[in-house]
Amino acid sequence: MDHLLPPRPRGAIAAIEACPQADVVFVAHTGLDHLVSLGDVWRRLPVRARIKAKWWVVPAGEVPREDRVGWLYDQWEAIDAWIGAQRSSPSLPG
Repeated sequence: MDHLLPPRPRGAIAAIEACPQADVVFVAHTGLDHLVSLGDVWRRLPVRARIKAKWWVVPAGEVPREDRVGWLYDQWEAIDAWIGAQRSSPSLPG
């Protein structure tokens, strides 16, 4: 992946197993990439970055029972691709 670190699936899988009837929500965002520390935020207030986000829900019945780690990696790859597409868009700063 070019824009993300790999997922850390143990926590996500534990949450899914603790409440298997819950839908799973993923959020991808871009525009805050250069705000790493609290100092970065403070120096750049007001934030003039153009922020975009995409949310999607996977209904509980569509969450796989097997190979959840692979499924999470697939979701992360979709997020990574979305971020890459936003960065290559001329309407957003890279």
